[in-house]
Amino acid sequence: MRIIWTLPLLALIACGGSPRGVAPQAQTVVDNPVPMGVDNSCGGRRYGSLVGKDATVLETVLILGPVQVIRPGGITAQDYQPDRINFIVGADGTITQITCG
Repeated sequence: MRIIWTLPLLALIACGGSPRGVAPQAQTVVDNPVPMGVDNSCGGRRYGSLVGKDATVLETVLILGPVQVIRPGGITAQDYQPDRINFIVGADGTITQITCG
């Protein structure tokens, strides 16, 4: 009898809902310039504090994994690697965006 009662509860939780009387957990808000909707398969969100800084700061950061620095008019890789971090540098030499791929 206990198994029958837990099946609807498990189905509700698996679908992302919460049972009555149980409030969904609040998500923590992090002050990070990398938008939450952006793909984070590469872990680039952890380097969000570098956005707005001079691109030379990348020389002091240890990043284990594939990295691509994209400058205006520069040549970029044409393949998609979900674990590669792309640092997009603006014309003024500052990091303007961080993406994956």
